[in-house]
Amino acid sequence: MIPTNLDECFNELLRELTDEEIKQFKAGSEDETVKYHCGLGIWLRNSWGLWQGSELAKWFNSIGIHHPDDMSGIILTSFWRHLHSKQVHLSDQVKFYQDYWLAQEPYIDGSITNFSVNFKFS
Repeated sequence: MIPTNLDECFNELLRELTDEEIKQFKAGSEDETVKYHCGLGIWLRNSWGLWQGSELAKWFNSIGIHHPDDMSGIILTSFWRHLHSKQVHLSDQVKFYQDYWLAQEPYIDGSITNFSVNFKFS
């Protein structure tokens, strides 16, 4: 089943993941949820149709999240908080990703055209 909101995501993850996988996920810190971006995160993005406009993707769009990587990041962080009986603070997470994309606009729209990168090799 593809969830349609965050609470359904928690239920599906509890159903899909093994007890050992949940134990390992819970044992890490919140910051360590990023380690799951390329494993569990890919599975979430592909299986739950986050690239294909599923109902879950539409729900995320409705709260201002449009990139599937951001969607899976919110799911993973929120699931970790859920497992630890912490507040999800969804609006703070949404703002974090929106602020990130706002900061990228000068690079995306081409208004920053002259910049350099200096590499130092030892």
